[in-house]
Amino acid sequence: MEELFKAKRKLKRFYLSICVVLMALTLSSCFDFVEQIDLKSDGSGHIAATLNLSKSKTKVSSLMKMKSIKGIQIPSQADMEKEIKAAVQLLKQTKGISNVQYKTDFTNYIVHISCDFSRIESLNAFSDILASRFRTKISNSNRYYYNAQTKVFERKFVASTDWKTKFNQLGSDNTTQFADAFYTQIVRFEKPVIAQVNNQAKVAGNKKGVLLKLLFTDLVYGKSTLANKITLTK
Repeated sequence: MEELFKAKRKLKRFYLSICVVLMALTLSSCFDFVEQIDLKSDGSGHIAATLNLSKSKTKVSSLMKMKSIKGIQIPSQADMEKEIKAAVQLLKQTKGISNVQYKTDFTNYIVHISCDFSRIESLNAFSDILASRFRTKISNSNRYYYNAQTKVFERKFVASTDWKTKFNQLGSDNTTQFADAFYTQIVRFEKPVIAQVNNQAKVAGNKKGVLLKLLFTDLVYGKSTLANKITLTK
């Protein structure tokens, strides 16, 4: 258990460093975080998370050569690879998670991690382990729920005022670079969707998926939310 806590502390330092790199990018910079969930009717499924900084790879590459920004050490490629492997190892030790896969592309600065989960609690464990600093701190509550009897899939999300305050402290020169940063979630189901309550989400043409693409700054300032309640046919 102590080893798991140590690994989580290392992951927090790693994600903080990644966030600092993002915050130091210039106005034309952007990134995408994409989360794809395939949920089966029994509550098991597959999740894939991708952090993509390829649109800013030249600037990120330059930043990676610096030792620190705002007093926080910038991780080397070797450090990143080490911490990603630690995350993967932690996932492999987590009950209900299997088939853990990962891929890193340090030419384009893309990190992809995926796994299968046996129940919704395992999906939450994945989120807890891998959520980056800029994701976790924008929310005081970020949990998934699924009822196999009622066929209701729900994500609860409560924005954090603390993160909004810290974000504003960066100053406009740093915060404006997030103008093209997006969080995208795609959830696919075996059964058709009857209804969903997030007015910014879109139901797929075949009714078996829901897409939610939001500006990162809108999440920080509470203009949009990741919360949703999706009802499927029984």
